[in-house]
Amino acid sequence: MDRDLLRQCLTYHGESLFNKLKCEQTENPDFQAVVSDLCKATNESRGEDQGSPLVEQFIARKADILFCPAWKTATLQEEEHEAEEDPYAIMPPVELFMEVSYEERRSMLYRDLERGDIVVGRINNIREYGFFLTLLCMAGGLKRDIEDLELSVGCFCYECLVSSTERC
Repeated sequence: MDRDLLRQCLTYHGESLFNKLKCEQTENPDFQAVVSDLCKATNESRGEDQGSPLVEQFIARKADILFCPAWKTATLQEEEHEAEEDPYAIMPPVELFMEVSYEERRSMLYRDLERGDIVVGRINNIREYGFFLTLLCMAGGLKRDIEDLELSVGCFCYECLVSSTERC
């Protein structure tokens, strides 16, 4: 667990979050390694009642994910900017400058889209077996503006699908 980020969170939320963390993360060895340092952070916290109990419960349950060191993206972005000798603006996708037909853009998207690409979307509908979203753009290496293609996709939860077939 990211000790500094967890300490900041505890400084803000105080002892009530710390008590919930101790209950929820008792079996987590990463939490046990930092628990002694965190006692100090709760003593330094502001005396005011800052947070909602629901938010604190969510943080306590998902602490292993929220405070995972792999989520530290700020340092990666800083290193990327330091590596660039000549900073430059990121150009918008080529679709904004060219008049490419709807069918051609759609076929190019299907041709270029690969497993592991990052797509950004807006959730339209949530069901017990997953959710549906409309794709807005592609991020990462290949950047495309695809909102006007009106592509809808379903993201299904495997466990939900298995449990729903067992009920039948």
